[in-house]
Amino acid sequence: MEHQKTKQMVLLSMMMAIAIILHYIESLFPLPVAIPGIKLGLSNVVSLVALYLFGPGSAILIMVLRVLMTSFLYSGLSSAIFSLFGGILAVSAMILIWTLRNKGFSIVGASVAGGIFHNAGQLMAASIVLGTSAVFSFFPYLIVSGIVTGTATGLLSNMIVPRLKTIIT
Repeated sequence: MEHQKTKQMVLLSMMMAIAIILHYIESLFPLPVAIPGIKLGLSNVVSLVALYLFGPGSAILIMVLRVLMTSFLYSGLSSAIFSLFGGILAVSAMILIWTLRNKGFSIVGASVAGGIFHNAGQLMAASIVLGTSAVFSFFPYLIVSGIVTGTATGLLSNMIVPRLKTIIT
């Protein structure tokens, strides 16, 4: 039993490092879109994989630590505010879909929900920081973005989870 906990701790530590690296790499190559801040969300794959391998606590832990560490290392406090708003809503939506996985909801569905709710959380943060609700005019475009990027990251996660399950069992 102790061996299994050690294996899980090592895997979660490696996943945390991968999430930080993916976040940094993704920041180097912004997507060529008119709306600022749209990203594929590769580091969110790590939270999603952690959710499906280890459960909600691990997904929340990875998301919070990734946001805090990447904000400290690369981007600052304002980025932490936007990322935490988006991350909390995204992980909450993913956990909700995860709880329904036995009713036919898939990891891709969880990822799409996470992508949409991440964008909604960032718009909420922008609305608070800027003191205007005008930012919500971007929401229709960000829903489409969340669907597209959520599908891509969900498909990637769907390939990763079964492979990692063989390692942790």
